[in-house]
Amino acid sequence: MSRAVRAAVNGATLRLLEPLAQFLLDARVGVGEFTTLARQAYVKAALRDPTNLRSGRVNVSRVAAATGLSRVEIAALVTEDQGGPARKPKGRVQAERVLLGWWNDPKFRDHSGAPVRLPRRGGTRSFAALVKQHSGDAHNSAPILEELLRSQAVREHPDGTLEAISRTCTNVRWDEEGIQAFGEELSEHLETLLYNLKHPEHPRFAKRVVCAELDAHAARVLIPELIEQAELFLEGAEESLGRPARVRKGSAPPANAMRFSVGLHFNQAPIPPSSPKGRSRKTRRSRGLPKAGAI
Repeated sequence: MSRAVRAAVNGATLRLLEPLAQFLLDARVGVGEFTTLARQAYVKAALRDPTNLRSGRVNVSRVAAATGLSRVEIAALVTEDQGGPARKPKGRVQAERVLLGWWNDPKFRDHSGAPVRLPRRGGTRSFAALVKQHSGDAHNSAPILEELLRSQAVREHPDGTLEAISRTCTNVRWDEEGIQAFGEELSEHLETLLYNLKHPEHPRFAKRVVCAELDAHAARVLIPELIEQAELFLEGAEESLGRPARVRKGSAPPANAMRFSVGLHFNQAPIPPSSPKGRSRKTRRSRGLPKAGAI
């Protein structure tokens, strides 16, 4: 792989990871937990290649060579994926680690097992002592407390003592179905673009248009119109795909059956301050997979 291609891969990866990182930050998933998930994803992706299997069993040496993971870790990940015991998550965000220690460490619980109310500082039974013991950073109690108060996992009383009222500082009001849909739709879109990257001579349908400087007043009229047109298109697609003649019969799917989906989304973002003037006003139409940098 040339330096230019490697740089393009790194740039595209960083671009797609930024919104994913925002999703994980909102869910209070630390970088250590993300790294664990990334390792699992690497192994799953490697096992899609039949050459990494030998007589139906995982060829650990080949997967290790392809992913850069150790043989021991690959074996553990495969065992976990096949229903084995899950390993304890590592690398939680500091606020979560502190909260976990507050609820579980006998030193910071009362006789009934509930977290005790703590003063901010002073002695071995204070919030500062809790942070020192469970976050790994003795000088970070102020931002950790700010995060716990902001997420309403901790309440401060008039006398200045602190009370733990939630076992997690994750306070997003997402529902499970919405999270599953997020992962499913994003995965489908990336799979399509990756397929087109690998098979440019026979790409799957993937097109987009971009107006780099849409007027805010015009958007108030234009966006509802586009939404209405998109709804009509998707209703027609749903009707066409749902016709009985086009849906497989029987309980067992035939060998050539496929899962097919159609998706549309609108993206809105502020214009970057560094956007060049005079060059980007024109609407662009991209076909298949745009070149790195055009996205």
